Amino acid sequence: MTEDLKTRDEYSPVRAATHVGWGAVALSLLFAVLVLLPVPLADKFYMIGFGICPQRISHSYFFGGTRLAGESELRSALPLVNAAAPAQPTKLPVEARMYGMFAGFLLTWGYAWLIGRGRSAVMPKPVVLALYVAFVAVMGLDGINATLRDLHAEGLPLPFAYEPRLDLRFFTGWLCGIALAGIILPVVNYSLWKNAQPRAMFEQARDLIPLLFLGLGILALLTTGSGLFYYPLAVLAPVGILAILSALNLVLVITLRGRERVAANWVEALDPLALALCLALLELGLLSLLRYAAFGLTELA
Repeated sequence: MTEDLKTRDEYSPVRAATHVGWGAVALSLLFAVLVLLPVPLADKFYMIGFGICPQRISHSYFFGGTRLAGESELRSALPLVNAAAPAQPTKLPVEARMYGMFAGFLLTWGYAWLIGRGRSAVMPKPVVLALYVAFVAVMGLDGINATLRDLHAEGLPLPFAYEPRLDLRFFTGWLCGIALAGIILPVVNYSLWKNAQPRAMFEQARDLIPLLFLGLGILALLTTGSGLFYYPLAVLAPVGILAILSALNLVLVITLRGRERVAANWVEALDPLALALCLALLELGLLSLLRYAAFGLTELA
């Protein structure tokens, strides 16, 4: 894979302009539909995760039920804050574990671009790859323990190691999100970019340390329960869901078309990205219809 990335096409503004096709139109229409849909923004977030997450109350973080020092005075002095930050308990769009996974994937992707490795297209060294596997395994073990605890509560005599906690659900999900980004994104970059970078996104285990601290920072905000943080944090879930599904769809679309490394810039990437996003929304819609047909709008405990 590394040798294939040695050849790079030069960027041509004239050629790029000719690639502004249906992708730009499709993305504009999708954005307009999502923005103009006459439902509250929090409900739009909830709708995107409806088909893939049970959205159980006991497994989710809430914002607006508590207030930080000085928050009441801020809300009184600036009434607009009340419109932008829920004062009543409002649930995140997905459960804590899935929130960590989707937010972790999205912010790992953003972090890779920030450090100049957004187009990295080489798998990491074995030590980093083993760390990714360990991250996924940790989330799986925590999930198994939580399932055993739930079954134990329903009367089945099954042993479990510890009481499940929201912070563990979030952080093990966050670790899994980092791992998924580290494994999936090099494949996406290799498939999409003509000028993909012949290097790993994270070359040493220590490169992941900033992401671990970022996860701890988000966890600290989650535990405040303040409505001031609801929208900045809640938006990471639906965008993360769309990001990971679109990434997988993008590889599928490019593979089926038999045309790898199709874009030298974001303009040329619009068409395949738009198609991948449309497929993601279609998949989420179908899953939501299946859940609605089976359970209606009943909220799980």
